[in-house]
Amino acid sequence: MTENTPEINFKKKDRLTKILIILITFMIVVIGILGFLLYDVSKQKQEIIIKTNEIVVEKDHLREQLTDLLDDYSQLSSTNDSLNAEIEREREHIAELIKELDGIKNYNYSIQRKYEKELSSLRKIMRDYVYQIDSLDQLNKHLMAENINIKDQHSRIKNEIDEVVEKNDELELLISGASVVKTSHISIKFLNRRGKETTKSRRVERLQTNFTLVANDLAESGPRKVYLRIIRPNGYTFSSGQTFDFGSKKLTYTAYRDIVYEKQNLDVVIYYDVNETLEIGKYIVELYMDENKIGESFFNIEK
Repeated sequence: MTENTPEINFKKKDRLTKILIILITFMIVVIGILGFLLYDVSKQKQEIIIKTNEIVVEKDHLREQLTDLLDDYSQLSSTNDSLNAEIEREREHIAELIKELDGIKNYNYSIQRKYEKELSSLRKIMRDYVYQIDSLDQLNKHLMAENINIKDQHSRIKNEIDEVVEKNDELELLISGASVVKTSHISIKFLNRRGKETTKSRRVERLQTNFTLVANDLAESGPRKVYLRIIRPNGYTFSSGQTFDFGSKKLTYTAYRDIVYEKQNLDVVIYYDVNETLEIGKYIVELYMDENKIGESFFNIEK
């Protein structure tokens, strides 16, 4: 029993050593596996961080593109109200997309693709708007050119019409002036109470105005009234208050005579009974017919 004891102890130690080696080997394998797993997890984490950063960058880039597109839309404007209303709706849509994008917490590539499609569609719509606006601008320029041409033609025609009207007015004025009956040989006689001529002013009872209506083929034939105005040296007309039309005015007259004018020379006499002593000075005699002044003369009372 005593001789086998060392051998038994040796066998126990040898077995313990093998167990320790196995345990150490197992631990080394476990540590290796854990290290590999830890490395893999770290690598995956790093990849996640990179992808997350990439997604954040893509999100920021997408927002920047939407913001730039909104600025581009804001610069679009046309003369067409319906087209402007459509552009405004698209601007509001882009602003809403930016607001939604800012509110997304779990951003991913699926969302990224959705917004990229929206961005592509909005760019295509904007190109269509640019084309429409350009077409409208070209049309407006063409219409403006036509409008200017029409205005030039209208102005030219108006000037031509104005010239014709002016010439017609001048012609009518000439015809009107040419159709006025004139007078000649105007003379004044001073008559006393017996109807005889006198040179003494205190004896003048009646003024006799003689004149001739000159023949005029352009004048109208027919009955007329010839008005006589005798104006005192003080500027007042011999008159009892009666008036006649002279253009837009009403003039007082001294006496009148009804005549019938037949485009031939016509001698006319108009009388005026003087009811006062004639003052010394120059008297003006005016004759009117058809609202035209047809003759004028004067006489002096010296004593």
